[in-house]
Formats: sequence, structure tokens, C-alpha cells
Amino acid sequence: MDPTDDSRRPGEDSEAGVEMMRVVTPAAGKVVALCTATAAPYIALKTYWAFGGRAGLADGFDLVDEFEKNGAPDALVWLERHGIDFTAVLALTGVMLAFALVRPRGRRLPRWLLFTPALAGTLLIPYGLLTAVLALTQNGSNAAPAITQWVAPAGVGAFLGIGTALGVGAWSRLNQAVSEHMPR
Repeated sequence: MDPTDDSRRPGEDSEAGVEMMRVVTPAAGKVVALCTATAAPYIALKTYWAFGGRAGLADGFDLVDEFEKNGAPDALVWLERHGIDFTAVLALTGVMLAFALVRPRGRRLPRWLLFTPALAGTLLIPYGLLTAVLALTQNGSNAAPAITQWVAPAGVGAFLGIGTALGVGAWSRLNQAVSEHMPR
């Protein structure tokens, strides 16, 4: 039997008769799945906007023009013009990273390659909370918003969900890695 074969369930005996360690607890996997699902509306909305959709945007607001005005790199402007929103791509990357932390195939990747961006990604939690507070308080500004009020929950949900999924996945994977090296 191939030692890298993932067809066995976690916890099943290997050929050597040693119990294989679970990558993570089933609860952590469920939390990651639930939390990453909160990113779906954000990814869908940002992709819709990148393809020219207008729902949720203020009249006259153009994402490509906004990117150019704010000095975004030409590559990001080009992606946006061609229907690829880089924040949607980053959100999808966060979702894949969270699942790599809790799925057996993710064990094939070096720990540092998973932990470094996962721990950095947990900063999405305070960012999501701050975004929620600002959306609720209107930031005290009288300026016309670029997006309509119903769009904020999609962003807040994605930031909080992906940040939490990355934190739970990294924590669970770290605990699993530590338990593998503990004497039995």
C-alpha cells in the first residue's frame, strides 16, 4: 500500500499496525466548512461586479476607475477589466488554504507554507469587525457611499468567516502536529 495514499480514513490502521493520526478533529473540519461558506456571497458579488454587474453599487461608481484613481497596479486593473476581481481570488485562496489545513491531502504541504498565510489571515477577523462597526455607524460621514448598505454584510461575513476558518484550521493542525511528536 502506498504510504501517501489518502484513501484510508483518518484513524484506520496502517500496514505497520500503527494508528494513523487524524489531521484535525471532525468538529474543526465542520467549523472550517461552515465559516468558509460565509465567503460565497462575497465571492459571487465581487465576481458579478468584475463582469460589469451594477447591483449594490452607487450610480456612476466604476470599480476600474476607482482602482486607477487609487493607484492600483496595472495588473490588478487589467484583471478587473477582464472579469477577475483580485479580492475574490484572494477569498478563494483563503478558502482553499483553510481546507488544506483540515484535509488529509494538506499534510503533503510544508507546515510553514500553510501556517504563515493562515496566521496572517486571522487578521481578517479584526478587519471584519471594524468593517461591521463602520458600516453600522456610517463612519460619521455625509459623503455618498460607493456601495449600498446591503452589500456590507457580504464583506463582513467573508472577512470574519475566512479569518475564523484559517484560525481554527491552523490551531487544530498545530495541535495535531504537536500530538504526533508527544511520547506515547
